[in-house]
Amino acid sequence: MKYIVKSILLIGLLVFSACNLEDINIDPTNPTDVGLNLMLPETLAQTAFNQGTNPARTAGIIVQYYEGFDAQQLAYTDYVLPEITFNNYWRTGLYAGSLRSANLILQKANEEGRPHYAGIAKILLAVGYGNAAAYFGDIPFSESLKGIDNLKPAYDTQEAVYAGVQNLLDEAIADLSGDPSLVPPAGDDLIFGGNASSWVATAQALKARYLMHTVKRNPGNSATIVSLLDGLSFAEPVFAFGTAQTDNNPLAKFGFERPNTIIVAPSFAARLDATADPRKDFLITLNSGGTYYDFFAGGTSNLTWTNNNSPISLISSEEVNFLLAEAKMMTGDEAGAKQAMLDGISVNMSKIGAAGATYMTAAGDAFDAASDKIEAIMNEAYVAYYGQAFHQTYANYRRTGYPALVPSPNGENGLNPGGDIPKRYLYPVSEAQTNSANLDAAKANQSGALMNIPLWAFQ
Repeated sequence: MKYIVKSILLIGLLVFSACNLEDINIDPTNPTDVGLNLMLPETLAQTAFNQGTNPARTAGIIVQYYEGFDAQQLAYTDYVLPEITFNNYWRTGLYAGSLRSANLILQKANEEGRPHYAGIAKILLAVGYGNAAAYFGDIPFSESLKGIDNLKPAYDTQEAVYAGVQNLLDEAIADLSGDPSLVPPAGDDLIFGGNASSWVATAQALKARYLMHTVKRNPGNSATIVSLLDGLSFAEPVFAFGTAQTDNNPLAKFGFERPNTIIVAPSFAARLDATADPRKDFLITLNSGGTYYDFFAGGTSNLTWTNNNSPISLISSEEVNFLLAEAKMMTGDEAGAKQAMLDGISVNMSKIGAAGATYMTAAGDAFDAASDKIEAIMNEAYVAYYGQAFHQTYANYRRTGYPALVPSPNGENGLNPGGDIPKRYLYPVSEAQTNSANLDAAKANQSGALMNIPLWAFQ
């Protein structure tokens, strides 16, 4: 009997020794690979969240939708925006956040031959890089997202980044216009449910946005923008946030977590009053004491853009129409420009539930009477972008000088010589700590890169 037992033990040892211990020692709750269908929702959410978080909210202060009421927001109103201000956005929201996630999707999609995932990833990369270039100017682009292979990426010029964004969007259109592969995006695409043609239209609209950013440098962009947008069948790329404090809209989250640190700028409320704008009650609300207007009313209210589940779009229908209006005006089509502007107002009115017929008639009359039609268009875009596209209002202002804003009387400081409305954001302190040589070269390329130095595109 003992010989039989020994034989069984020997066979067991031989079998065990032939096994790969790495195959056995796998934790099923800690997977080493994640499917594209699980990666895409997170990346869409972070990309949308970035469009309403700190850099966009700060832009809202700079262009005088808001003003500080307490804490560091008071300093922001006077353009005291130190290098720590956008540290979290740069590090965890952008480069280690939406950009890294989109790049991982792109790599995996290419490996698996799934071009529609690759196309969506390129659109999300374009949004992240394009918005960051509009904030900071020169940024890491061609050498970024390489992980430990390059922990100190060089900075590309803003001009090169915008060109790269256009290339990404062209490639995305090509990817999304071809064979979707056996397993294309579906329910995991929280914006379009896998509808490739809607993503193609989004890419075209984003091409127009970033071409408009550089139109001062390349006036011929205006005709290209018209060709991209005129007659475009556009479905808005809306990301819907949840109702819980863990998955809510970033403006609502800020209003809940940091109450009464920012309020509505009196000049913005006065603008709405001066034009008897029917959107006012859907955008801002008097505080309980009746002493100032607030942007937030508890996460569930009639305020369109600051409820927990208020959506954010990668690019809105309003913006598409206002881009088209401006481009048509630049190409000499005044009637077309007026109609596109009115279409932008109408879309915004419908979206928030305001009755706008009387207002739109007055807006059309104001356009006809305006000596500068671009100013008329920018003034209307200013109101329509409230709550959803602060970053684009900031870009519009730096490109055109409209709407007319009065700088803070206390706006001059060592980071913003002269005290004018800031023309750019400072680079985050984390770059000085981890990538100082490349940061110093980027600053030198931009005359020091303080907040009074205009970006290449907006000069």
